Amino acid sequence: MEDLCQKVMKIARDVGNYLKTEQQLFNKRDIELKGSRNYVTYIDKEAENRLIGRLQEILPESGFLAEEETVEFMDKEYTWIIDPLDGTTNYVHGDTPYSVSIALKHENNIVLGVVYDPLADQMFSATSKDNAFLNGNKLHISSHATLKNAYIGFGIPYKLDERGEQILRNAADHFRNTSFRIKGSAALEICYVAAGKSDTYFHSGLSPWDVAAGAFILECAGGKCTDFSGGNNYLFGREMVATNGFIHEEIMKYIINR
Repeated sequence: MEDLCQKVMKIARDVGNYLKTEQQLFNKRDIELKGSRNYVTYIDKEAENRLIGRLQEILPESGFLAEEETVEFMDKEYTWIIDPLDGTTNYVHGDTPYSVSIALKHENNIVLGVVYDPLADQMFSATSKDNAFLNGNKLHISSHATLKNAYIGFGIPYKLDERGEQILRNAADHFRNTSFRIKGSAALEICYVAAGKSDTYFHSGLSPWDVAAGAFILECAGGKCTDFSGGNNYLFGREMVATNGFIHEEIMKYIINR
């Protein structure tokens, strides 16, 4: 698995460099809308094709679950869950961050995760518990355990339902003593929790390719991921609370389920 991870990191870096180059040449006339605030470009699709082609070479019998659906989904023994460009809204506006996200699922379990930020040249990776790294250095979660003075990442889904609005109101009650940030790339923001940069991240309206790699990396670094009910249906359940573990109960009590 370690050898495979090295190959996946090389692929992520190459596709990330393609994204970085194309962002300088990108014309906003090339934007397509999948929905309100939900962008896609020829770059997303080309990056996905490059990922699929290279990943098929190193694991020929694998299937794919991919955001842009450039390949038909087939759930095989080994399935890649990929987002060629997580943070497209940032990308099309010339902003940062954005990332390449690659996870490998063996039957029902994620066994490898890679998330790459090409502009910051930050490569997050994991293959097993206690084997989570940023550019080769072991990741360490934060130890912050209270909402006061916490550094919290979150996202606002494309479609905000009544519960989502309530969660935002709950968060607003803590604006005076807690720092909240929206960065725009779920994969990276989960990795920031794994790296101890953030204490927690929560978001609804997510897809498997948004969270699969980042969640695995966080859990391998010692963090915790749940859905909004405290269960483990965060990969396909479209909602996630990702924390250092220490602050999880307080986030759930005062922001998610108050």
